[in-house]
Amino acid sequence: MSYTNTISINENILPGNGNDLVFFSPSSIVAIFNAATVTKEEKKIIQVRGIFKKTGTASYGGYYYNRLKDEASDSSITLLTSAIMHNRLEDNKTIEFNGFISRRVEKQGNIVLIINLVELLAQKTNKFSEEETKKILLLNKKVEKGFKDLDAHIKNAIFHNKRIVVKVIMGRSAIIDSDIKKAMGAAITLYDIEYHRISLSAPGEIINTIRLLDNRGADLVCVARGGGENLEVFENPDICESIISTKTIIASAIGHAQDVSLFEKLADKKFITPTQFGYYLKEMYDTAIEEFEQSKAKLVHDITSQLSANYGKQVQNLTEQLTANRQLHEKTIAETKQNHEEQQKLLHNKLKAFEELMSKTNLEKRNLHAMEIGTLKQQVVSLKEQQTQKDRLIQQAEMLASNYKSRLNEAGPISKMGIAAIIIAAIAGLIIGLILANK
Repeated sequence: MSYTNTISINENILPGNGNDLVFFSPSSIVAIFNAATVTKEEKKIIQVRGIFKKTGTASYGGYYYNRLKDEASDSSITLLTSAIMHNRLEDNKTIEFNGFISRRVEKQGNIVLIINLVELLAQKTNKFSEEETKKILLLNKKVEKGFKDLDAHIKNAIFHNKRIVVKVIMGRSAIIDSDIKKAMGAAITLYDIEYHRISLSAPGEIINTIRLLDNRGADLVCVARGGGENLEVFENPDICESIISTKTIIASAIGHAQDVSLFEKLADKKFITPTQFGYYLKEMYDTAIEEFEQSKAKLVHDITSQLSANYGKQVQNLTEQLTANRQLHEKTIAETKQNHEEQQKLLHNKLKAFEELMSKTNLEKRNLHAMEIGTLKQQVVSLKEQQTQKDRLIQQAEMLASNYKSRLNEAGPISKMGIAAIIIAAIAGLIIGLILANK
């Protein structure tokens, strides 16, 4: 079914105002991704190899659904075989065949890949047994999770002045604890060591003890055993799997083993004997202390160098600032002095101009005052002359009046009237002359 056909069949469209909403059904979504994940190997004959697992118990349309597993991992895929081929294949045998990839979409939204067996090429005993396959899986799992760094952990604890908690799992009657203590020497004061005696031949007890100590906040759990036989217990997949997911660092100190066990391969740190484990703890203490002292010396040197460099830089900056301030001060003083001199010169010029103006003004005032005095003097002279004329006219009028009075006394009545008229006219003329003289 193609992408377009899937949508046209399964989508539901709700009408709207020009903006239709499209809803996809679960089956259409699965079909979309089913159609999108197409590879060039699909629908084409390819050669396949894996371990046959006979899981099919019933025939569906003449075919059985079995499993095909990786030889070195726990990955597997569905294997579709015909009834005839299903009966020919042996469980847990490695098979090589020609086949092709197909897929099936389930109602739950799963896309199941299927290998379809077309032609059997070979059937042989597995290259790896079930136990070997599980060991390989455990090694791969440990590689994926990563190995914890015991060296760095111990150094970090020493640098922070922290005592290191060590839990040693050993046999009930073993005496390896004395070997470890002797090898550690004076470094034993750095560690808090506890020895837990159990049966190292009982997988369940080993697993439970490891899990118990892992939950007690230890820095290191070491499984230690001296020489001897019966070391197969350290190949036990369950014991080995128990140390992969621990929070605590796991070490092994299993002595005199010809071959390296799976437990040792999965441990974060491996020692060939318990004594070597003790020497390691001492060497780590000595090395860490030496590195710590070197680090302190280097730190002091670095800090001293940095402080010296910073001090020198600060002195240089202060010197530059002082020089700049001094130059700015000198420049400011010079500019201030120049401005002062210019202001003095300007004030001097203004004062001189003011003095000249005042001198000129005083001269003009004196000249004006002299002119006013001269004018007043002329007016006084003029008034005196006018007063003299007035006095003269008055005198003349009085003389005239006296003369006319004498004549009037000498004349008759008629003549007196004429003379009176003449006198009146003369006096009137005299008065008009006086008025005109006052103007």
